Parts: sequence; C-alpha cells; structure tokens
Amino acid sequence: MKKTIYIIVSGLAALLCSSSCGKFLEPKSENEFVPRTVESLDEVLLYETYRGSKSFSTIPFFTLISDDASVAPFKSSEKDLLSSVHLSSIKAIYTWQPDMYYTLDADHVSSNTYDMYSGGYARILGCNAVLDYLHSVDGKPEKKTRLEAEARALRAYWYFYLVNIYGIPYGTNPDGLGVPLHLTATVSGSTIERNTVREVYEQVLADLLAAETLFESLPRESQWNRDTRVSLPFVQLLLSRVYLYMEDWENALLYADKVISDGRFRLLNRGDFPVGSNIDMHNYSCPEVIWPYGYIAEFTEYENPYMMVYSLGGRVAFVTASSDLFYLYSADDIRRSQYLVQDERSENKRAYGKIALKKNSADPESNNTFARSFRLSEAYLNKAEAQAELFRSTGDDKYKTAAVETIGILRQNRIENPGNEQNSIQIDTRSADRLVNSIRNERRRELCFEDHRWFDLRRYGMPRITHIWYDGDDKAKYSAYALDVEDCQYTLPIPPAVMLLNSALVQNPLAPKRNSLL
Repeated sequence: MKKTIYIIVSGLAALLCSSSCGKFLEPKSENEFVPRTVESLDEVLLYETYRGSKSFSTIPFFTLISDDASVAPFKSSEKDLLSSVHLSSIKAIYTWQPDMYYTLDADHVSSNTYDMYSGGYARILGCNAVLDYLHSVDGKPEKKTRLEAEARALRAYWYFYLVNIYGIPYGTNPDGLGVPLHLTATVSGSTIERNTVREVYEQVLADLLAAETLFESLPRESQWNRDTRVSLPFVQLLLSRVYLYMEDWENALLYADKVISDGRFRLLNRGDFPVGSNIDMHNYSCPEVIWPYGYIAEFTEYENPYMMVYSLGGRVAFVTASSDLFYLYSADDIRRSQYLVQDERSENKRAYGKIALKKNSADPESNNTFARSFRLSEAYLNKAEAQAELFRSTGDDKYKTAAVETIGILRQNRIENPGNEQNSIQIDTRSADRLVNSIRNERRRELCFEDHRWFDLRRYGMPRITHIWYDGDDKAKYSAYALDVEDCQYTLPIPPAVMLLNSALVQNPLAPKRNSLL
C-alpha cells in the first residue's frame, strides 16, 4: 500500500509519505491513521524519521555562515558557478543577509534545500505518530520499549536542533522565544504559538531522560547496535551536549563520563589514520561512531560549488576552509591533513572533511553516504569544557588538573608529538579563561565541518565574525561583511513560507540589509 497524507503540525504542512511500507497504517479519516502492530509503527519511524523526509535538508549551510568557511576570488568572466545554487544565493547566505530566503527563491533554489524548520517538524511528526499509538498496538513488550525509547530520543534531538536554529541561545535568555511544541500527530484546530526556549529545553530533557530509562531496562545487546538507529550512548551523549548548552557543568560532565566509560567505543589513534588520503569518520568502521546521520547531498549544493579556472586546468573549489581554521592546527597535528580536504587545482582546502571521497578525487562520494555522526571524541570535549568551566567558577585546582588530563587523552591520539612544546600548540593553563579558550579551540579543531561551530559560537556569546567577498578574481578587490557581537542574525529567520502557514508565529528580529564595511 502506498499513501500520501498531509497533516498540519504547529501550523506547518508536513508531508508524510508511507513509501512501500506494506499494510502498516489504515486510514480512519483523512488526517488519521490506525496502526495495528508494533512492526507497523517501527516502519513509520524508519521511513518518516530515520530515512524519510529526505527531500528536506537539515544540514545545508552551517559551515558557510560560521568562521570556518571562506570563499575564493570568483572569475566572473566564467559566467557562473558550476552549481545549482547561484552566486547571488551563496553571497546572501555567506554575508548573513536578512532577506537571504527571498534571494534563494529568486534564484529558483528549492526551499527543501534550506527550509530546516519544515525538515525538523516532518521528522518530529513521525516520532509523535509512534508515541500516540504505541500502547494500543500488538507486539512484544521489549520491542515496544525500544521503539518508545527511539521515538523519544529522536523527538528530543529534533526539538533541540530546531530551538538552536530558530530560538535565541539558552544562555542569553532562556525565557525568550523558542519554537512551537507539538507533541501529538493529530491535526490542531488552531494555530500554535512559539514556546519559550526554556520550555523546549525542558521537553528535550524530559524525553531524553525517559529514553535513557527505557533503554536501560533493555538487555545490553539491545541498547546499541551498528544499525544506524539511536541508542543509549546516543541519548547520553546528547544529554551531555544539552547540559553543556545550558551551562549545567556537573550534569554535562556526568553524562560525558557515561559515554566514555561505555566500553563499546574508542578514540581513533594516530595509527588509524590512512596515509595519503583523508579519513571517512561517519560510518561504523570508525570505532568512535555512536550514530551516523545526514547525507552528503544535503550540504554539497552550498559548500561544494566549483568555478572554472582554465589557467589552473579546470574546476576549482569556490567555498574553502578559512585560513583562521587552517592556522589553528599545529604542524604535527594529524587533523590538519586528515580533516581538511585539499583542493585538486589550488592551494585551498575544501569546506568539508571527514566524509567519504571518490577514489583518486577530492569530490564527495555517493550522495547517500553519511555526512555527520555522534562521536566519542565529543564526549571528551564536553567533559574537558565542563571541567574547565567548573575550575573557572569554583577556583578549585582539581578541575583544572582534570580538564588538562581529559583533553590530553584526545590530543595524544591526534598529535604526532603532543608533548613537544616547539611544534605543538599547547593547552594554556595560566588562567581559567585561557584554559577554557584552549579547550574551545581544541573543540573547533576536532569537530570542524560537523555543524558544531555555528552552535558553539552562539553559546560563546555570539562574537563578531567578518567574511571577505571578492569583487571578481582580483584578490586586491574585495568587500567585507560583519556579523556583529550578539547580532540578531545569530538566530536564523523562520522561512517566509512557514510564517504564512501559521499566523500565530512571531518572526525573529531581522537585521538591516548588510552593506560592505569598506
């Protein structure tokens, strides 16, 4: 059976498509399903939340708006970029223009490639459907427990994701506007207002803590498998991240330790990195991976465009890794060559890494290859940052010692000579502020091109970022654009099409049109 049904969630028309799901749902009315078995609901979660909604991108351009990306001088005589996303669209995103969605629409860019709001709620809808019907279907108790744990964990993840895109940072004002909470799959008879950031975080924590309890009630072999499904370690790592964003250092530390002590994962060591090629870290062949997600096709339109430069022999990368990021690595840091992909025809590094590449090429592999993952290394970084922040807030040297030890475990697996002060960038312990900054820099090195940087900048106080845009192919001719300290564009606008569907939504503040600083 194959059905396509539209259901309104939070005033948003979210498309549900039950492609090839067999007889998993029988329609009771135009907007309601009546599932019969736990296997039916498992298919709902699989196709609508894990694999479904692939038409909506959820990781399109976070690197492009952070300080980890730059652009190369564009040879304008070559007409246009070799990309479905035009130059004007990339410029609008890269320079944080408040009307960037209108520019994308004028360029005939599909909203599915940038509407992360709709993508997130489409996935939440699948979770809600499972949770609505789970206790009324037939099936083994253990399977129902596992399915509820997965649905709660995934719903928490997507709400956490949405509130950190469209809500203001928790540390700035937790009582500011977040995103609407809709916790059932039924159609709402009225439009739905935005909840506060605090309320969304409370729901995220409630779902994650419930998921943790459910997973812990299962046999250990059912708590995590290499089956691309969320798990107990995923829940605990996400809890560590959520508490870190909330500046609840004790709980961030507690849950990071749970992941580190799990025993099913280990850090890549120096000998694990390939020679002469870049590592692919987002699949289960990497011993750090807890959960892989996101597809390469979701970001390549914005972060992998080419320009033709015949003098260099053909296609050259247009969006590149920033020099600021590149020079953050020491000469003996393995990550400088492993995490930053070398462009084939220029000295620049591509604005992606740690993904599968085509053989003998710097191009991304299959579009269905995973592009992101939850990894063990984040647990070490969360733990070290929490320890450093506890040192800063308490002045207790035991936290400083612990933070240095924790980050040292990660560094000894990434640096050729981690104790060589002449070659390596060292962890600065001369003050609490310097220690925190050192660990933040280590986080940037380790998690580059995995979307962490944009969210980290938000919680670091939203610092000023400057982007250079070249006016042609002459490096001497350029414009400069700034995202100011605590700029309102650190919270992305809700897409206009979404606003039209829900009259109760309040749009985020918009900055004036950004002009060059020069």
